[in-house]
Amino acid sequence: MRHARWWTCAAFLLVLASPALASSVLGLSIEDQARLSQLVVTGEVIGQSGVLDPEGGVETAVTLVVTEVFKGDVHRGDKVVFHTRGGTVDGVVSEAVGEAKLKTGQEALVFIENVDGRLYNIGLSMGVWKVQGERGRAQVTRAVEEGLEIVGDVEVEFGPLSLTEMARRIDHAARNPEFEQRSLRVAPGRAADAPGREGR
Repeated sequence: MRHARWWTCAAFLLVLASPALASSVLGLSIEDQARLSQLVVTGEVIGQSGVLDPEGGVETAVTLVVTEVFKGDVHRGDKVVFHTRGGTVDGVVSEAVGEAKLKTGQEALVFIENVDGRLYNIGLSMGVWKVQGERGRAQVTRAVEEGLEIVGDVEVEFGPLSLTEMARRIDHAARNPEFEQRSLRVAPGRAADAPGREGR
């Protein structure tokens, strides 16, 4: 098992029910999503391709050209590849209910985590926002897909938010690193005991 997938398992992919039902993720504030992310960027989707991960099964590798950086060691114009769950490989189709559905040419804001060197959007479609409007006046709206159930006590914001407000919130998270969601807090030296650490 990939040990670094413990937050994904414990915090987000709480329940992956049968394909006909729903997926459940733990609702998080924008700030907590930012704290869990290695990258938060806006970018234009320039390509998508099905890939087979030995442990995760069929996934889709999404390539973004970065247009704005809110967190992370990337720059405008860089290409970032992250993975969504589900996709098509050699005619085999796999669907992750509630996962983000992106289109080539679309601009999106994505909260991205690093799991053993492989990048994923956080919390299925909860970690993806649609970008709309002209540069300088653009707003973002959370792109939650049908079949995703957001659970927990946190009131999840859906927007619209200006990119300026989003930047302010992510900067606040960087300056205040303690998680608001209690289940994400790990006492020093206790990471190995975190629930779900052995899971994907």
